[in-house]
Amino acid sequence: MKLIQTILLSSALLLLITGCIRPKEATHQSLTTQQLPILLDFKDLTTATNGTHSYQISPDGEKLAWLKDSFDNNGNPYTALHFKNLKTGEKGKFNYWVSFFEWMPDSRNLIYVPHFDNMKSKIFFFDIEHPTQFVKPFYDKNNQINVVDILFNDPENILVRHNGGDAKIFNLYRLNIKTKKETLLFKVDKELTIDGFIIDDRVKGGSIFAYIKDKRKIYKFGTDKLLFDAGKNGEVAHAMLNHSNNTLTILANNNSDKTQLIELDLATNAVNTLYSNKTVDVENYYFDSNHAPALATSYPDSQEVVTFNSNYKKLASSFYKKGKNGIVIFSTDSKNEKFTVKQYNEYGYYIYLYDATNDKKELLSQSKSHHYSQFLASQKPIQFTSRDSLTLNGYITLPKGIKANNLPTVLLVHGGPHARDYWGFNSEAQLLANRGYAVIQVNFRGSTGYGYEFTSSGYGEFSKAMHNDLIDGVNWAVEQGITDPNNVAIMGASYGGYATLVGMTLTPDKFACGIDIFGISDLELMVNNFPEPWRRHEDIWVNYIGDFNDPDMKQQRAQQSPINFINNMNAPLLVIQGDSDAVVIPEHSRRFVEAAKKAGKDVQYWEMNNVGHHYGTPTQTRKLARKVDNFLSQCIGGRSAG
Repeated sequence: MKLIQTILLSSALLLLITGCIRPKEATHQSLTTQQLPILLDFKDLTTATNGTHSYQISPDGEKLAWLKDSFDNNGNPYTALHFKNLKTGEKGKFNYWVSFFEWMPDSRNLIYVPHFDNMKSKIFFFDIEHPTQFVKPFYDKNNQINVVDILFNDPENILVRHNGGDAKIFNLYRLNIKTKKETLLFKVDKELTIDGFIIDDRVKGGSIFAYIKDKRKIYKFGTDKLLFDAGKNGEVAHAMLNHSNNTLTILANNNSDKTQLIELDLATNAVNTLYSNKTVDVENYYFDSNHAPALATSYPDSQEVVTFNSNYKKLASSFYKKGKNGIVIFSTDSKNEKFTVKQYNEYGYYIYLYDATNDKKELLSQSKSHHYSQFLASQKPIQFTSRDSLTLNGYITLPKGIKANNLPTVLLVHGGPHARDYWGFNSEAQLLANRGYAVIQVNFRGSTGYGYEFTSSGYGEFSKAMHNDLIDGVNWAVEQGITDPNNVAIMGASYGGYATLVGMTLTPDKFACGIDIFGISDLELMVNNFPEPWRRHEDIWVNYIGDFNDPDMKQQRAQQSPINFINNMNAPLLVIQGDSDAVVIPEHSRRFVEAAKKAGKDVQYWEMNNVGHHYGTPTQTRKLARKVDNFLSQCIGGRSAG
């Protein structure tokens, strides 16, 4: 390992010396007298050592599939789907861009369902016995399709929901993967009334056992008997029929503020709490081949894990250590004996093939960042009190090896806002800390994961209390002596981009500059161009920004739209936008930039070609990182790769 590190570091130094990378030294006074660690490149923190990831074990436990970074004949990067027979060692690949996949029950075919920037979808099947055949879409219609269940007991059918005929209504169908015949299983009579289905996949072709309505009620299909109600303000996040003992396993805030993992006895209607956390929601659970709960997770600071299954317990014992390592289980075979699992911490990740029968682990891939772990920063949980006495949580990442005193700082705002930041490896935070910045991430009110009351406290608070929480996070860092109040940048994508524009226009004296990546600039423009397939989730946005049809809310949204306060800007702004973004349409950025330039403001704009609501191709993502790097260096004085 030391030899590998020496070679890598020598290579990095050689690039600096030869001028392939032209670094800019830090100019902020807190950094000029201190020795920062070696300058890391974007690729050092965003790639795997062997370029592979997304490993999946087949249901029969005999094959492995994964994605690998590749290049086509024109030198363009893409991710190719590879596979291997674990018994014979035979390998193969498909020369087609695949970003994710799943094994089919026959352990021969793999399914890939990409969702494109235009909100349309396709279905592809990859047959490992014929990898050289030209791959064409199995399902290619002008709609959005989601796979509900791949039916491990019926290899000829899958269950899907799609919006054919009405962009807002997703009916349930059985789709035969040999004949392409669709069979309607459930037609949604009114818009958006069915939030999900609980499938009994023991029945050939799959059958509906129950359905979820109003996000909180579970009804028995056929009789419409109410089986479960999460209560006022409750929500069913996930539910599954447990084949082992005639129960439903449900993730819901069952008449409680926090989401819990519970079990509903279908014979007695008794509810048993399997796992709960007093401070945060239970966010995820894995299940065994009988759909019985096997392992569950929550995230108070770092990850917390509980197990219910002996093989999953063995896995957790091998890979998980609270506060030190977190785990993500990518896949398991049908016997729950072999697994692919990611073990992660603040510095990167390892991906293993794990056999619970003999506790054997095989390293499949690892992040390149681990070779530089001695130069990477530690991500620490923080907690502070808002100006109105709400307890707020987040994380701070500080540059390695220097005094955290009066540092230039980046407030990195997560998207959503119906989301949150987590402890673990964050390449953006690490890259920024490597440049000399303190990086603050705040789970502001309205974020998820901390219970209903915390999330709902953000309703109606765009640009108000939600933004105050971000400012209070910066103030906390200033009070701790960490942050130079005159050199704070705000940065984020999607909602984080909106928060950036709010910061630059409504609290302009707080920020020395901002970086908005496809952020909303005009809430009314968002309402009027709301993506049709998102109509199922419209109520979430109504909670945050008001009834789309209420004229009083229109006035409020005008007061919460940064485009109406451009004259307040007094610091440089970098705006980045994809020209094919159907979520936050390009007009948000184009209109804001045009108005800002007309008002004489210092604004830079980069519109990425053929890019939707994401960072684009690897080449475009690297270019984005470099623009951010140089912009922040000029603005708040950290170093950059040039």
